[in-house]
Amino acid sequence: MKKIPGLLLSPMILILLVIFAGCQKSAPSNLSEINGHVVDGGDPAVDGMGIYIRLDGSRENVIPINLPAEYQQKGVNSPVALKIVNTGGTKRLNFGADCRIVYIVSIRKL
Repeated sequence: MKKIPGLLLSPMILILLVIFAGCQKSAPSNLSEINGHVVDGGDPAVDGMGIYIRLDGSRENVIPINLPAEYQQKGVNSPVALKIVNTGGTKRLNFGADCRIVYIVSIRKL
């Protein structure tokens, strides 16, 4: 069995380090913060809407897929500032409107 010379192994490791160092993940910088309210629309099992977010500017209702547990309280009506990304999906709520499904990048109470 031949051994790989140290001189050949060092450049390979250096190349891999340079490649992986250039692949850092970062949050999108083009997202703007919007205001809204986290609302409990009632139990979906009895024709309620569940917990959703009503955006203040457009009055649009959106469904978050990653809402933190502190906002998932019965009777919640909490003003928030958030950054969201559209997932491309929609969900029909019990009142008949299609709502966008969104991913929350950041959320804070107002």
